[in-house]
Amino acid sequence: MRGTGLAQLPEVLAVLRVAVEGGAAVHDPLLDAMRDALREAGATVSDAADAPVLRLSGEGFNTQVLSVDAAGRVAEYLVRYEVSFRLTDAAGKELVPAQTIRMQRDYTFDRLNVIAKEKEEEDLRRELRRDVVRQIVRRLSKVASSK
Repeated sequence: MRGTGLAQLPEVLAVLRVAVEGGAAVHDPLLDAMRDALREAGATVSDAADAPVLRLSGEGFNTQVLSVDAAGRVAEYLVRYEVSFRLTDAAGKELVPAQTIRMQRDYTFDRLNVIAKEKEEEDLRRELRRDVVRQIVRRLSKVASSK
């Protein structure tokens, strides 16, 4: 496991393609994180036409007010993140049915320290993305190895 906490993928997933449905920039943060995690889990990420395809979709962040103080000002926010994924073989046959992973975190808000809190939210979003990506790898390792 190389100390990363990531599950190792079975041999059948040694080579994978990754696609973001609906298109994505070449350096999309989700796509980059997913490719890195797959490599750490022992896979080679490739554009090979005969490789299984991990299809990512429905990525979204949502921020909502969790609590307010006595003066009616925001005291806490809740940040939610979700990503859907499915795995198909090169011909499009479904190997892992569509699943959605959702995670959330909350953080306190300080109107006197807005810049620091904006950075905290950015860091939180990055952590949520990393955690969801790791969960996808864990699910791929279990489902694929049981086939």
